[in-house]
Amino acid sequence: MRSFWATLILVLTLTQTAFAADPSKPEAVGLSSEKLAVIDKALQEDIAAGKMSGATISIMRKGKLAYHKAFGNRGVGGAEGPLKTDDIFRIYSMTKPITSVAIMMLVEEGKIGLDDPVSQYIPAFSDPKILKGGKLTKAEKAITVRDLLRHTSGIVYGFFGKSEARAEYNKVDLYGIKQSTSDMVGKLAALPLEHQPGTAWEYSHSTDVLGHIVEIVSKQSLDKFFENRILAPLEMKDTAFFVPSGKAKRIVAPKFKGLSNPLIAPNYLSGGGGLVSTASDYLKFASMVMNKGRHGDKQLLKAETVAQMTSNQLGKIRPGNYDLLGPENGFGLGFSVRLTDEGRAAGSKGDYWWGGYAGTYFWIDPAKELIVVFMMQQPDQRAAMRPKLRNWVYSAITD
Repeated sequence: MRSFWATLILVLTLTQTAFAADPSKPEAVGLSSEKLAVIDKALQEDIAAGKMSGATISIMRKGKLAYHKAFGNRGVGGAEGPLKTDDIFRIYSMTKPITSVAIMMLVEEGKIGLDDPVSQYIPAFSDPKILKGGKLTKAEKAITVRDLLRHTSGIVYGFFGKSEARAEYNKVDLYGIKQSTSDMVGKLAALPLEHQPGTAWEYSHSTDVLGHIVEIVSKQSLDKFFENRILAPLEMKDTAFFVPSGKAKRIVAPKFKGLSNPLIAPNYLSGGGGLVSTASDYLKFASMVMNKGRHGDKQLLKAETVAQMTSNQLGKIRPGNYDLLGPENGFGLGFSVRLTDEGRAAGSKGDYWWGGYAGTYFWIDPAKELIVVFMMQQPDQRAAMRPKLRNWVYSAITD
């Protein structure tokens, strides 16, 4: 009997929380309702199987919201209640595109040059060293702002892959929220590089350094710059570096093992992974980028700046020791950029995307006039879910 009631409650939860918030009829924007129902069924099955507690998926096509649903529960075991489309997720590395936009605003204003050496702003980076074969050698060129934006700085993440340099990263506390951003970046500057700057793509702490450069140049903390220049103009009311207590009930899986506690306001403001957000908020950011820097009557970035950010900037440079891009992708200035229509997962040449540690993911496909934002807090399902999402969505396009 207990099993019967548990099953009934789960089915009711899945049914009641898969709701739409004033979407356009999918067929009006070239999407099949029947094919979109495949997404509903697949996510419900994954939740019922215990692969995830809940998820939201939002699809915009031709400038209209056509699918905007929440499935499952806010927390493990359903204790926190049904998930809603305005609930708050840790977006981790989906912070990176926002920080990259902040930097490019300052580039447009002439306050930063893309080929400026990072040491011009942070002197601790004036003498970078490469660790190889147990020996430290002087870098042949300076790390530039461009290198940071496209992850060709030689900086890495210690927790992805194994190497001499990464082992040194793992000896240092780079994640303590009580340290200042300046302290964290100072520790980073003292660590060895894995490659000569400008020679290999390695996913990295580079965007954390960019966040601190924003602070130095703007003379504002990163949260204040974000709020004044990006979040308020886009009306992203639930995007921040922490969640105030009044919104605590909207946090997804606040006790999930290994994830941060968004109720604690950090001293260290990570431009690479510190934000929380909602599906609706991130849709506003993605829409601004899709619309070539424009949001309503506000032009946050020039169209040519957005074009530069969302086109491949790597040339012949390819990933080094840890490849998160795959053969079909390059990288722009803050976004991964698809180089071909072919690939393991569906997509279009020129679509651009990124995701976060806990499983959040978005992509923008200008050729298809498409934006997709997916939110979950299930790191172990991250790699499996992303190609499935792409295949589901593209199969639903009818024109």
